[in-house]
Amino acid sequence: MIGIAKQFVALPIVDHLLIGIVLVFDLVAAPRLGMWVYSLFSLPGTAAHEFCHWLVALLLGAKPSLPNLIPARDGNAWRLGSVRSSPNLITLIPIALAPFVLFPVGIWYAVFVMTSAAGWWYLAHVWIASTVLAASLPSKQDWFVAMPAIVIALALFFALRELGHV
Repeated sequence: MIGIAKQFVALPIVDHLLIGIVLVFDLVAAPRLGMWVYSLFSLPGTAAHEFCHWLVALLLGAKPSLPNLIPARDGNAWRLGSVRSSPNLITLIPIALAPFVLFPVGIWYAVFVMTSAAGWWYLAHVWIASTVLAASLPSKQDWFVAMPAIVIALALFFALRELGHV
């Protein structure tokens, strides 16, 4: 992974600028253009994000539903996608925080797929790489789901440490 990271850093400045422009557009401009424009623009990243939740839940035996990529209103906000599963306290954290895996995937995609393309395909790959990198951060809902398990895990860790078991 370190080699890929070095290759990513060594990409031409135009690659970094275009990825940055798409990231800024994804985070700032696209949401202001309306939910449907934003959800379509973010679709590659959303699909990858939800697939990460689904795959980790499947591997951990949490019986996930197929990812839902249809945007839905959730109170005052919009939910771009979702995966339902039945995690336990131990599997909850890795399932909720699974999108972190997308960061190295996005870097790999930029280094090996995006840079080998030309013309319009290059711009399409910049878009995909950028939305995957943006989707590598767990959502507010992901953190909301994971936080109780993280607090319990930390409390258990410190309790066991005090007892001399760690």
